[in-house]
Amino acid sequence: MSPRIKDSSVEAVLAAANIVDVVSGYTSLRKRGTTYTGLCPFHQEKTPSFSVSADKGLYYCFGCGEGGDALRFVERVENLSFTEAVEHLAQRFGIPLEFEEGAGPDAGRKERDSRLLQVLEKTARFYERYLWESDRGGAAREYLVARGLGEQSCRDFRVGLSPAEWQGIHGRARKEGFTDAELGDAGIVVRQADRVYDRFRDRLMFPLIDHRGRVLGFGGRTLKDETPKYINSPEGPLYQKGRLLYGLYQARRAIADRDEVIVVEGYTDVIGLAQAGIANVVASMGTALTDAQIGLMMRFTSNVTFMFDADRAGMEAVLRSGELARNRSLRPMVALLPTEADPADVAVEGGSEAVVQVLASKMSLLAFELRRALGRYDVATSEGRVQAFDELRAILSRTSSPKEREEQMAFIADRLRLSPDNIALLLKDRPSVRVDTTASRSVTGATGRGGESTLSRRLLTTEVAVERDFLMAAVCNPSHSLPMLEALTREHFTDEGNREVYVGVLEALRLMTDKTKQDEALQLLRQHARGDSEAGRVFVRLLMELDEGRYGRAVLDELYLRLQEQHLIREIGRLREAVEEGGHTEADERHLYQLEKLVQQVRSSLSNLDPEEGRS
Repeated sequence: MSPRIKDSSVEAVLAAANIVDVVSGYTSLRKRGTTYTGLCPFHQEKTPSFSVSADKGLYYCFGCGEGGDALRFVERVENLSFTEAVEHLAQRFGIPLEFEEGAGPDAGRKERDSRLLQVLEKTARFYERYLWESDRGGAAREYLVARGLGEQSCRDFRVGLSPAEWQGIHGRARKEGFTDAELGDAGIVVRQADRVYDRFRDRLMFPLIDHRGRVLGFGGRTLKDETPKYINSPEGPLYQKGRLLYGLYQARRAIADRDEVIVVEGYTDVIGLAQAGIANVVASMGTALTDAQIGLMMRFTSNVTFMFDADRAGMEAVLRSGELARNRSLRPMVALLPTEADPADVAVEGGSEAVVQVLASKMSLLAFELRRALGRYDVATSEGRVQAFDELRAILSRTSSPKEREEQMAFIADRLRLSPDNIALLLKDRPSVRVDTTASRSVTGATGRGGESTLSRRLLTTEVAVERDFLMAAVCNPSHSLPMLEALTREHFTDEGNREVYVGVLEALRLMTDKTKQDEALQLLRQHARGDSEAGRVFVRLLMELDEGRYGRAVLDELYLRLQEQHLIREIGRLREAVEEGGHTEADERHLYQLEKLVQQVRSSLSNLDPEEGRS
């Protein structure tokens, strides 16, 4: 569980964080009146619909509906948890954080971690300079050229070189005031009884960076013919191998934009693919994925494609990692590489076209498992088909998607020469079924693979849109709208979120009638705007609309009438249904007649509205 940060510290961070400065790091903003506008960083657009208010400390996109305060922005754009977002902004704006008693890290641990992060960052910078700026880095630079990895691509991932000295880093770090204990905890040096020396010597260095951009450790590759080929930082206070994905910091935006993460095994695979334009790629660092790594991916996407080396170890890792991903409700796919090739080779030798071709032929994890299983049996014989049938049933039973299982039926039936009746047995979970695998009939034709939308957005109906627009206009015209709001009830709103907003707006506007409580009313709306819900985002837009001037009194009057019309039509429909079914009274009939007269009056009022006073 994340440490509980005190509310007072959260408020201090929000007060100090200039939202214009925060947002400007991700999209260019131009001042327009009291607000700033720019292209939305959360969806593709050509005309700016993204607005930032420095006074209110809020942002809102009138195109996609994303909005909130500086913390919400950092959470969304960096895919951080709430606690991580608070810590990120607190560090940037120099705000000390206080934690609830017994919930947060103690002062000693925080100071230790801060020192370790400092020495790791300084070491990474030194390795970078040593590779690109020193004469001794020549051999390493030639190695990178031979591998087809360009300088800029390597710089993007902060690749460096460790000196061929026993105490190159140790001596420099000691001069900057770091102790042997700190250097040992950072994994930079090896401490023995009688001496301390650098862990990494004359190796190509790959900083291991978390999704927040912090260097937590290193991976070092030898440039000589020696073993081990790779040395990683040891597990320590900061670095835990199973909790990091190499390249995630650089790939996080591309993963979110493409709604897919490509997982490879090694550092150079990531760099090679990124160089070829495939930016949504991370590395498991040579092992099958862990549950913690899967959790990191789930912050950005539910679609994962494995592109592991085409050797036996790589294929076994695909099976282990894919099963873990499937158990966490991700959608695992497998992209098969040419024999004896790794992703870096394909990317460097064939460029983006070769990688795209590999990705275009990717298959589901289930299809991969079935093909691997069939390859182990001689399906030309009856005995081989029986053995294959039993294993295929076991594989199919582990897949929760009926659609995915059915998609493979034509392929399996063709390979095993199954009858339609025996195909059905494959989809049942009963073990040990006697099967006639000598049937000559086969199923031809394949079930089409249906696509799923990567963007799940609730589309507003006309009724819900009118409700929402009315609430916007009400806030923009508080004195004129308060009597209207008090004449309404929650039943005038069909959307539950709009009902919640209606209650909050009514409470705020009642405060606004008292000039001494106007600031209190705005503060109440800001509190509602912090909610991470659909209603919270509506409150954000309400506050932003105050500066836009798009809802005048004439607009409010029209929307109020349309809201009344919608409500009356719903009530009339309900009563008519009761009358038609016979479950009504004379009072119901009189009420129905009155409602029908009211709706005609409302429609007459709408037709008499001045067309020159339309929406601005």
